[in-house]
Amino acid sequence: MTSYALGIDCGNTAVKAALFDENGVEIATVANNYPTHIPKPDYTEADLDECWELCADAIRRVMEKTKVDRNHVVAVGCSGHGNGLYLLDTNRAPLLGIKSLDSRAQSDVERLQKSTLFSVINRKNHQGVWSSQTAVLLHWLKRHQRETYEQIGEVLFCKDYLNFKLTGECATEWGDITASGLFDFETDSVSDELLGAYDIADIKTKLPDTLESNQVIGGITSEVSELTGLNIGTPVIAGLFDVVACAYGSEAHHLGETSVVAGTWNINQIVTDTLPPQDIFMACKLGKDRYLAIEASTCSASNLEWLVQRFFTEQIDKSSSGESVFERFNRQLEDVELNHALPLFHPYLYGSTGQSSPSANLIGLKGWHQDIHIVYAFYEGIVFAHLEHINRLRSAGYKMDSVAISGGASRSDYWCQLFADILNVEIKVSSSNEVGAKGVAMLALNSVTALLSNDRSLMDKVQTKRSQRLFRPSDERHEFYEARFKKYCALKELLADV
Repeated sequence: MTSYALGIDCGNTAVKAALFDENGVEIATVANNYPTHIPKPDYTEADLDECWELCADAIRRVMEKTKVDRNHVVAVGCSGHGNGLYLLDTNRAPLLGIKSLDSRAQSDVERLQKSTLFSVINRKNHQGVWSSQTAVLLHWLKRHQRETYEQIGEVLFCKDYLNFKLTGECATEWGDITASGLFDFETDSVSDELLGAYDIADIKTKLPDTLESNQVIGGITSEVSELTGLNIGTPVIAGLFDVVACAYGSEAHHLGETSVVAGTWNINQIVTDTLPPQDIFMACKLGKDRYLAIEASTCSASNLEWLVQRFFTEQIDKSSSGESVFERFNRQLEDVELNHALPLFHPYLYGSTGQSSPSANLIGLKGWHQDIHIVYAFYEGIVFAHLEHINRLRSAGYKMDSVAISGGASRSDYWCQLFADILNVEIKVSSSNEVGAKGVAMLALNSVTALLSNDRSLMDKVQTKRSQRLFRPSDERHEFYEARFKKYCALKELLADV
């Protein structure tokens, strides 16, 4: 009998359900758009009921699509975007959902950075403060929406909320809690001193238990079984912070391996056996003596999505060939001649995670430029933003010869080659489109298999059939992009105060 695992991946823009066999082969995927609600400028909110409805629908449709016997689906794993807030009230009803692109708390970030307690925060959580960080948002709620703050019953992360809806159990795991700003790496716990520095010491009792990612937290409830077609009692594991899930799904979760996620967020990470230094954006625990050193910002493929939605909607609507607008971009970009007169783009439409909040810039436009040249600038600028983070990792002493890439950019051969030429490393791309869902699904499958066979050595293994596309850098193109990147950085510095 072939066993299958269901992987659920909920990012800022989509909720996906994907079914994988025991070799990690993707059988089918269903994706639902996950709307962002913007009640005020700088607010990016989620409707929690809607989030669950979209998830349940995706599960039901992937089960119907594959026609796999429900008895053969033996495990479920969820991954979700980190930070933001997914709050339940004291009756465990949905209270408030905030996604991780939110910037309502920027003024509080600036105030905290100037406070005498900032050094305490930065020393303990190894990331300081930024606008959609969970700790900062809780601080903001307490100061600006006290009534909502006082109704909080459970503080969850995105995938924790979906796990709660699947099983009725509230729990989190090391990845999300250590990346949230709430975790004190000095004490290896959520400490009173760190929470006190945010003035949210009273929130500690609202945080769920922290489990190992592969630990089974419960089973599918009868209500969920009716909604989705999954068996009652199918085991659900604690799951993974989505960037960790992508490392697993890309087979880049071993010591010294590097992965990049080019999606809504710009994620660049390497596995290390020591706590990353303070000047790295974020540290995240993978397990005992294993960490991810993460450099990240909101400067990635979400910028291209913005361009398409604002200026290419007619082309989306008029496409009759079945070719998507992104496929058309990739085809047309092959004919763009590389020269230094092409425009440059700073991909800061959604700000950044640094102490400043820069604006996006499109620079060097000429009358002869066509729309595809603007698209080129977006592709290139997004990779340059990744290079900024990669260079910080390199400056901290981390070595990388190859990088596993996932996210929307990984589906474009042109973009993958651009990453290879600009980062000057070999780029590896998984055969699976849904790398995050694959990572958490295979972790769940191995965990359940280990429990059934009473062989706990299997629990941390994510063994999949390796099948990858490879992209190698060109010395000539790297030299061209190196000159372009110097100009990109010089212009960024000149415009910093504008």
